[in-house]
Amino acid sequence: MNTLHFKYAVEIEKTRSITQAAENLYMAQPNLSKAIKELENSLGITIFRRTSKGVIPTDQGMKFLACAKQILMQIDSMEAIASPDKPRERKMRISVPRAGYISKALSEFIAASDASDDMEVYFCETNSLRTIENVRDNGYNFGIIRFNAAYEKYFMDFLAEKNLDSQLLWEYEALAVMSKEHPAAESEDITYGELSAHYAELAQGDDAVPYVPGAVEKLFDRNRPAGTKVRRVYMFDRGSALDFLLTVPQSFMLDSPVPDSLCGKYGLVQRKCTFADNSFRDVLIYAAGRKLAGSELALVNKLYEVRNEAAFKEYI
Repeated sequence: MNTLHFKYAVEIEKTRSITQAAENLYMAQPNLSKAIKELENSLGITIFRRTSKGVIPTDQGMKFLACAKQILMQIDSMEAIASPDKPRERKMRISVPRAGYISKALSEFIAASDASDDMEVYFCETNSLRTIENVRDNGYNFGIIRFNAAYEKYFMDFLAEKNLDSQLLWEYEALAVMSKEHPAAESEDITYGELSAHYAELAQGDDAVPYVPGAVEKLFDRNRPAGTKVRRVYMFDRGSALDFLLTVPQSFMLDSPVPDSLCGKYGLVQRKCTFADNSFRDVLIYAAGRKLAGSELALVNKLYEVRNEAAFKEYI
């Protein structure tokens, strides 16, 4: 199995186009298609399927690509070790959305680090536009942005304008997160419309989309029953949000899947929540052409590891 083919597959996932991926990789499209076919044959799975929205991974393909990205990052890390003249990174600035799996990954990364090493980590939880600004202008090593898949083109165009590269970290359906004491905690077939009509919604309130003012708010309002009064609390601190969910058990929030260990710690449950356009993406961003350093790669690998803890669980 040729690990170079892993890079090809990751580029196709990123561009959603074999033609564009081939151009980015400076190779002929037939050669790229042949390489992917050889990779699929060696694995015994189909990695991609063609749709009206482009070339997208199958379910098995998504699992393979997650592993492939980790392997490629580990290879980069080993190459960094083999470059003794390269200065060691001792400071890290990262900008991310407020998400349980991300904060857990950072905590585990720091807990596993050598206590004798120098370390300064600046961890900024904020919205996607501020993260882009932090990585582009404020000296942050890398960031993670979060957006609804319906607005992907706007974000990709904005990243290109800012000369930033990106890599998909996670594509998921948002879950309804609530206290175990919530009246709907054991209900079946939960919908966002029903929850928002009867219970207070805890929202971040800073999900701006480039070029489209009020886009996310309009998206959720379209999924609310007509004439329903809005009962929404905007809270910008994740710790305060968790306290709010416990103190006001009739409230809920939409979030990426949360690791079970955190749900147990805070007495929360998470349930599938049906609504139109329930598809979100967390995307890693960094300066165009930049390779992540060894410590940065280690943290990104931990992000994938903790993400998998939540991603591969069945939710009801």
